[in-house]
Amino acid sequence: MSTPKAALARALHDAADHVVGRDQSDEAISEALALVQRVNEVLGRAAKLTKEHRVLVFASEMVGEFGAAVPQDGESFSAFALSPFSGAENPLRPSHLEYRRVGDEVHAEMIAGVAYEGATDRSHGGLTAAVFDDMMGALQRVVSQAGYTRTLEVSYFGRVPIDDTVYFSARLASTTERSFTIEADASYGGETVATATGVFTSVDFQQLAEGN
Repeated sequence: MSTPKAALARALHDAADHVVGRDQSDEAISEALALVQRVNEVLGRAAKLTKEHRVLVFASEMVGEFGAAVPQDGESFSAFALSPFSGAENPLRPSHLEYRRVGDEVHAEMIAGVAYEGATDRSHGGLTAAVFDDMMGALQRVVSQAGYTRTLEVSYFGRVPIDDTVYFSARLASTTERSFTIEADASYGGETVATATGVFTSVDFQQLAEGN
């Protein structure tokens, strides 16, 4: 569900794409700079969120014991609203990234704007890795596991484009007493363009909620 903060985040995201992907005149840059400085002045008036508040927000959206709902089969969701990769209220997110539960897996569609371009017409590899990691975190809500990333191994096989849809999927591969492993892949044009394996150190949900 859209919120005023999500709309603001989208506008700021679009501004970043315009800065990177358009040939602005000096006059337009000066005009925009004055407007952005004014925006920062307005937004900077509010008090910073405390760690305690951020803990409550994260826990309420990620941890069932704190009220987070487990996504139902077929339901679209994000990791959490302020996630830098899937959160609707964070302007750093890609142009489009939506997760959907499919059985015990999470599937995703991503469109990266020009602000995330590395080599020409390719998303920066760091974005792909970050999306894998974020999606694996989202999967934890589906499979009732909680953990922090221990290792994330990503292999690239082809171009992950900007301004076009790339499809991701992630699934729980194995669990032990102290860790669990998630496997994921990304495809474009019917071809696998990247795969990832993440090993997570298991923690209890209280630790996850509090960031300990």
